[in-house]
Amino acid sequence: MPTAESPVPASDDATIIRQGLTAAIRQSLEPAATERAYPGHFTIVADGHWFGAENTWPGLDSWQMAGAYLLLGKAALVRGYFDFVQATQRADGNIPFAVFPADPPPEHLTTYLKGIRYPQDVFTFDPKCAGYAPRRWIGCYSHWIAGINPLSILGATSFILMGGEIFFTAQDEAWLEAKLASLESAGSFLLSRRSENGLVAGAGFYTELPPRHQWDGVAQCYAIHALRQLARLCQALGRKPAAARWTAAAESLAARFREVFWRGDHFAEYVHPERGVVDLHGLSDVNWAAVAYDVATPAQADALWPRMMAERSFWHGDMPTQTVSKPFTYQEWEFHSSHEDVGFEIPNGPLYDAAAMGRVWFLEWQACVKRGETKRLRESVLKVCQMGLKCGGFWHERYHPLQVARVDMTGPRGYCEYPSILVRAVLGNPTVFADVGAE
Repeated sequence: MPTAESPVPASDDATIIRQGLTAAIRQSLEPAATERAYPGHFTIVADGHWFGAENTWPGLDSWQMAGAYLLLGKAALVRGYFDFVQATQRADGNIPFAVFPADPPPEHLTTYLKGIRYPQDVFTFDPKCAGYAPRRWIGCYSHWIAGINPLSILGATSFILMGGEIFFTAQDEAWLEAKLASLESAGSFLLSRRSENGLVAGAGFYTELPPRHQWDGVAQCYAIHALRQLARLCQALGRKPAAARWTAAAESLAARFREVFWRGDHFAEYVHPERGVVDLHGLSDVNWAAVAYDVATPAQADALWPRMMAERSFWHGDMPTQTVSKPFTYQEWEFHSSHEDVGFEIPNGPLYDAAAMGRVWFLEWQACVKRGETKRLRESVLKVCQMGLKCGGFWHERYHPLQVARVDMTGPRGYCEYPSILVRAVLGNPTVFADVGAE
């Protein structure tokens, strides 16, 4: 008899996608939404075992989950989550990429969490809701690779994009009026990260191993996307001068990105402070981001797209989507250890983020939607569903390429990123998946 661990093999694409979507919702997203620590709290692993049952991760993963919850009609959950993240914001507008209970102090303050300033960044959050008492929390705003500091714009960017999704889903102007100052403060923080070369510093936007020291192409595209979102939010409230300022800032950064990163038929990966433009690992996720968020010009997108469609390595082992098409070509000087001694052993190795991850697939299928590439979008969804169903309806955090046509699953089983991106892909593109329905 079939169980959740061994579902009946499906015979057609629509059934496979329906089964995958159902597993993503029922086995990952619904169990994660416990609201254990505060109203709106959810864990980034289905059972909350990994990465802390009460911790919050206000970067990419949780924003991606929040968008999936909005599509599932859980607006109150997402607003509660947004309120908590807003309470983490520092005076400079920055948002942490991780938040922990402050009593007792978090563990690992001399290793993975040495970027935490304890007790300076302790804050109290009072949900003012029955069943929840005020509690003290602390955010992590700086990375353990201190000199390079990857992920440094992850929290602020994700906060802006989440605020935009909440507003454009509900069109609640009163809510936006109350939140816009906080969202604009996050935007001001992003602009404060622009360097003399005109690019936003912060190394890898969502990669830390290797850290893409110092101007990651994905970070530029996401910052542009967030600044444009701020302009739309200001425009929605009739604040035309503010909208014009954010638009000007976004287009200035976009122009600089194209000037520096464009290589004739693709975009480079990142800019290193000593070695300049780095374009060593084939095609990278930067290209998906540039198309997905309209940073590439139409002519650039037209030149780039055939190369992206012809590159099979992005789906190594039939799992979308690898960060780069040539993952075995990294140089030793790109590793964090070539820049600084972080003071402790890193068991994951220097290339842990050279893998297929939901965040990269998210960029790919958004780019496919922009280009009208619905066949590839659907095929990628099918492959993601097949991989999850092979594991009893659960997904892992990363799928590392092997030097054969397979991937190695790493990170916790039940990680919620792929399920969230799957829900976004299917429910967010109803015409493409009209035959899927629901179980």
